Amino acid sequence: MARVPTAPGSPTPEPAGPAYRRPVPLVGDDSSAAARAAAPDGWAMGEDVVAALGRVVAGRRDIRRFRPDPVPEPLLTAVLEAGHRAPSVGHSQPWRFVVVRDAGTRDRAAALADAARLRQAEGLTEDRAARLLDLKLEGLREAPVGVVVACDRRTPAAGVLGRATFPDTDLWSCATAVQNMWLTARALGLGMGWVTLFEPADLAGLLGLPDGVETLGWLCLGWPDERPPEPGLQRAAWSTRAPLADVVLEERWPAEGEGPTAPVSHLRGPSSARLVGATDAADAQLAAPRRSGCSTGSWPGCGRSVRARCGAGCSCWPPPTTRWPGSASARSPRR
Repeated sequence: MARVPTAPGSPTPEPAGPAYRRPVPLVGDDSSAAARAAAPDGWAMGEDVVAALGRVVAGRRDIRRFRPDPVPEPLLTAVLEAGHRAPSVGHSQPWRFVVVRDAGTRDRAAALADAARLRQAEGLTEDRAARLLDLKLEGLREAPVGVVVACDRRTPAAGVLGRATFPDTDLWSCATAVQNMWLTARALGLGMGWVTLFEPADLAGLLGLPDGVETLGWLCLGWPDERPPEPGLQRAAWSTRAPLADVVLEERWPAEGEGPTAPVSHLRGPSSARLVGATDAADAQLAAPRRSGCSTGSWPGCGRSVRARCGAGCSCWPPPTTRWPGSASARSPRR
């Protein structure tokens, strides 16, 4: 808007046209700064909403058994829309939702998960391996809808606001989308199960994903054929929920030895036979080479380190002396 020229010392005229209106948010609190100062909690949605949200969060479960009834399209759209409303680094929205309904594809996905489960069980303790093999994965076949959340990482991290320093924030963004979808499904009465027992390359190949697009696993979606009162792994005695005090730290990580313990590992340790074999192999690698001219071949390759076994008529006894760096005298090598 052009300003009207005035003589020096004259008062500045008011601009013509409508008065400027301060922009306000389209969603949430539209009050002024004074109103927000007077009521800091004015953005709260009310006790009923808070209570309902608490019930949804507490009632979320990883569902493994599903009914064959189809998922109505409006409900599926609501779940996907909730995922699409998740926060994302640099507002990049890197999630891609691959909706799978074909029974053949779901069956091949289940076969991939079964194979991966067997491979992982081989490395676990006997008890944990048995429990892993007992876990129900029928949801991959039973749930009428599968949603594979994929992260489109084809854009260089340095080109996305916030990813140059934390390059994996795009994956974290997709994980928040999964949480949104999960809670929405629970509120709608649908069941959802998150399955990650796949080799990522195998699942990507099954769905024809291009290079640079990575999956976060498979979400089984449908009407639940179970209503578990507690998380499945907790009911199966796989683990228990840690107290909140064990995972909350104030200001900084405590001194060494005083902080939280690392998550439990259930990897199988090496067997006694493997330990003995590895020790013997290491001894053989560290043994000094046999002296040329040794008539018996017993020092030190054959392990005969006692003079009674290697001395008479053998040119390798006594062993050669070695002058160690910094020593004033020559010493025999350790036997």
